Amino acid sequence: MVRTAIISDIHANLEAFEVVLADIRDRSIDRTICLGDVIGYGPDPCACIDLVQEHCEFSLLGNHDFACLLEPTNFNPIAAEGSYWTREQFEPTGTDTDKAATARRQAFLHLMKTYALLDDDRDFLLVHASPRKPLSEYLFRDDVQNTSKLAHAFVSMPGAYAFVGHTHVPGVFSAELDASGQVSVDSLFEFDYANELEGPFDLDLAEGSMRYIVNPGSVGQPRDGDPRASYAILEQSGGCPSVEFHRLDYPAKVTCRKILKETRLADRLGKRLLVGE
Repeated sequence: MVRTAIISDIHANLEAFEVVLADIRDRSIDRTICLGDVIGYGPDPCACIDLVQEHCEFSLLGNHDFACLLEPTNFNPIAAEGSYWTREQFEPTGTDTDKAATARRQAFLHLMKTYALLDDDRDFLLVHASPRKPLSEYLFRDDVQNTSKLAHAFVSMPGAYAFVGHTHVPGVFSAELDASGQVSVDSLFEFDYANELEGPFDLDLAEGSMRYIVNPGSVGQPRDGDPRASYAILEQSGGCPSVEFHRLDYPAKVTCRKILKETRLADRLGKRLLVGE
């Protein structure tokens, strides 16, 4: 049996990330994987990059990580200014130790990939945003009514299930294959919100008639009305894999105060942490 912690959207929130890492450690997880957006919005980008390097098997590239490397494309003014501020935090201050740390962090960002197939298992895709557009497309729970959009997302998967982040809302999209054995606009789509699940969610792959897209939620900036940090654990035990979601309290007021002290980080970025939206 292999148990994998899937985390996403840390967004430079050190307090939330430390609580999640402690919970993962207490559960004796085999490995931890990050779906991207390690940085952006939050006040501790360097510390969070360092912890991802230390504790994660790898991290994918999120749109905010991309913005720090290149440009904040299609970002609103608050997010764009936050990205420029974040970029400046990766500039060395002069000491040899600091220069080495900066080079290591920048190299880590440059090596991030936009997708991964875990363990060369083509059934298991990992991306930041969506299978169709790994850096940019949002998959919202209301998209179960947009059958064309969801069908395109599902057919872009090489196998039966995928993990995505980006929306900061934890849950599971499921698609039942149509009469021809494909995912199409005629498929039945559903979304199960993580906070409404009782226990693990089984990914029923036995009959080959279902496909799944799982979102573990956000470690550092939840947007589902629940301010607790969110992540998921995937359990692969030889039968059908299962996913269990976890929500954790953390000192959000501490992170909020840090943001409020940074004049170039909008106050809203801190205050929203207190309400999870």
